[in-house]
Amino acid sequence: MNHCLFGMPYPRNVPYRNTFNRTHHPVPARQFDQKLMVQSLPESLEVVSAPNKMMLKGSSSGGIFLPENTDKNAVYTVASINLDTSEYKNFIMHFNFSCSVAATGARLHLKFQLFKQEKNQTNPFPVGSGFIFTRNEESTETNPFSLTAWDLDSMTSECCNYSIRIEVMGFDTVGTVMITNPVLAAFIIENEQ
Repeated sequence: MNHCLFGMPYPRNVPYRNTFNRTHHPVPARQFDQKLMVQSLPESLEVVSAPNKMMLKGSSSGGIFLPENTDKNAVYTVASINLDTSEYKNFIMHFNFSCSVAATGARLHLKFQLFKQEKNQTNPFPVGSGFIFTRNEESTETNPFSLTAWDLDSMTSECCNYSIRIEVMGFDTVGTVMITNPVLAAFIIENEQ
């Protein structure tokens, strides 16, 4: 067997058009010491060990509407999620946020930022850096927007709130802006090793 691009095996002397029509034969699993193991994995695959566990939680809402001439420095919360990390010890958190920005004859300069507020904190603080969405000329269109952030300093907590906030920056908005279909997803990844 040879390996083609992306590490997919293909037999020699077989035309390219036929390589993807072959029947796939999965590697059989074997039982050893009460653990299920897979034999003969290619070297290019990364195997996640069994002690690692992950939790996914998501939040979505209808969105927000920024009317014409929304003041510079105005702040809006677009999405938020509450997490209980009390049963995790050695973990990191990964966040994905996505939305659509719909503008009607608008000029805008928005900063998207992930914030964190733990149970005993009075004020939220930013996690990572902010992401900017800008339209310097009036436009009437809808654009997707997404961001990714990591929180590597989380402590075990029964209640921790993460939120995505939008700040109007640079100048007052011109035209109307809608932030639609905002979705915030959190992945808690623990390594017990």
